[in-house]
Amino acid sequence: LAALQYRRGRGTASAATGVRPRNPLELTAAVVFALLFVITSIATQWARLHFGAFGVNALAAVIGFTDIDPFVLSLAQGGTGAMPIHAAMTAVLIAMSSNNVLKAAYAVAFAGWRASLPSVGALIALAAAGVAAAAMV
Repeated sequence: LAALQYRRGRGTASAATGVRPRNPLELTAAVVFALLFVITSIATQWARLHFGAFGVNALAAVIGFTDIDPFVLSLAQGGTGAMPIHAAMTAVLIAMSSNNVLKAAYAVAFAGWRASLPSVGALIALAAAGVAAAAMV
């Protein structure tokens, strides 16, 4: 789908902005990611202790509107203690679904409704499928 959409819009590409890309491996990016990881791990543990799986799922929905990588890594490394694997899987599906909704909002904000409609439709469908899969788990 991405290749078809790229070929269809090939003639409408705008000129480069002239902004030089930054190195994604610089130290400040690593420090920010490390801080996000620690904060997310603490928040996830706190939510699990005080609210159980429901708290982790609610946190997953909120975190999905930011960066889900630290959250997923925290769950994968056992950051929630004795949380069952199906509960962690549900939380990841919820985080991914809310992150897809955020990406759809970005698409609309940057490209407008008309240009972003195919992408928004696909992202919303993915979000709905993720929520449906989480409900089945």
